[in-house]
Amino acid sequence: MALGLSAVLPVSLLCAAEPANAVEGRLRDSLRATTLQLRDAQTQVSNLQAAQADSDQKIKDQAAQVAALIKQGAADRDAAQKTIAEAKELAARQAAEIERLKTDLAAWKVSRQQIAEVAETKEAERAKLEARGIELDRQVEDQQRKNAAAIKLGLEILQRYEKFSLGEALTAREPFVGTTRVKLQNLIQDYQDKLIDQTIKP
Repeated sequence: MALGLSAVLPVSLLCAAEPANAVEGRLRDSLRATTLQLRDAQTQVSNLQAAQADSDQKIKDQAAQVAALIKQGAADRDAAQKTIAEAKELAARQAAEIERLKTDLAAWKVSRQQIAEVAETKEAERAKLEARGIELDRQVEDQQRKNAAAIKLGLEILQRYEKFSLGEALTAREPFVGTTRVKLQNLIQDYQDKLIDQTIKP
């Protein structure tokens, strides 16, 4: 009986040990699965952290780009405002210069008109003086010609009196009856008319 009991006990223990090994195996499998899940979760967490870091970096880079664009936009705006102010100032200076040139042009036109009028007046005076000079030259020539004629006439009178005979002179002294006296008076009148014709008139 004792031998039979001792033979039965190992079999019972063996039967009892089998469920314990099964539980341990299941526990090990569960632990292994949990470990795998944990590793997978850690991997996912690492991936998420890396993605978050990459996203944060991208956000930081984009923020820096936005800040740079804002700064550049402000600089461009300031430059544009400065350019506009300079353009307005230049336009104002050009407008003032145009007005000055218009004023100078108007003054030049007036001066040119005055010079033209003075030149026209001077030309008219010159032409008048030239015509007067020509007229005076002609008058001088005419006076010279008349003077020469008067001298010639005077010489003729002297020659006539030089040839006048003594008898003719005595006859001429007879009052109111001498024919020679009448001839002499006619001759004197003719010479007087010729002298009047040769007189220089102003």
